Amino acid sequence: MKCLSLATLVVIPLCPTWAEIPTIEKEPWSDYFMVMKHRKFQFGVKPDGDVLFYPLTKRGEIISESNPILFKIEILETKSDGDTTSKKINPGSLTSDHAPVLNPQKPVTISGTATGDIGFQVTFTPQRDGFDVSGQITEKGNRTNPLNLAVKVGLRPYVKDKTRTLEESKSFDQRTRRDKFEAVITSGNRKSYKFDENANFHVDMPNGAESLSVKAEAYDATEFSVAASGGAKIQFEDKNQLVSDGVDFRWIMPKVADPKTHFLRFTAK
Repeated sequence: MKCLSLATLVVIPLCPTWAEIPTIEKEPWSDYFMVMKHRKFQFGVKPDGDVLFYPLTKRGEIISESNPILFKIEILETKSDGDTTSKKINPGSLTSDHAPVLNPQKPVTISGTATGDIGFQVTFTPQRDGFDVSGQITEKGNRTNPLNLAVKVGLRPYVKDKTRTLEESKSFDQRTRRDKFEAVITSGNRKSYKFDENANFHVDMPNGAESLSVKAEAYDATEFSVAASGGAKIQFEDKNQLVSDGVDFRWIMPKVADPKTHFLRFTAK
């Protein structure tokens, strides 16, 4: 099984390190610190920070090990010219006061450090049909520029393929005819897209969106929804694309974030 790493999604470590987080004492989860096994998805965090986030079939099987939901925790430093850089997280610094757990009933917080002795916390809170993620910078270290914790996500039900023949393209269009992507910009203001459309979500929604949902046959018709709480909106990448190539977005957490009021909520129905 190919792993997506909280560490490697954010940073590829320069050298191997030892994590301090223990693992679940139950098979087949003995490689994990935390697992949320939902009927529609599987979300797991390993002791070195590796993350697996997979949509599941109606039978509870992983749809595609090679095409997971992309999930990335970022520590962003904003420079005086407005440019941002992502700081490197040390996987061996990750700790938690929570015991290893399968299907937690309460919030689980993971702490760690990044380049420049930056301290951070990330909190995962289970919900009925999904989970919330929140967090904050706890220590600026030797950095003087503004720092923010962010979540970057890629909902890409289909693997991009520029080599499809005309017949394959017709078949693909037929497959995606019922798929949809919808974003709520503000209450009462929605934008909907068909998967065979071209779009630039950033241009369409320059100030971001409060929530979004993606429903695709490739996700076994599961509708994944993401909603931001606490004032900060979901922001989109500035690029022209086919909607079927997926939706990439980022949510930058407020500098002082209370997991009870400032969070990004994922649900699957």
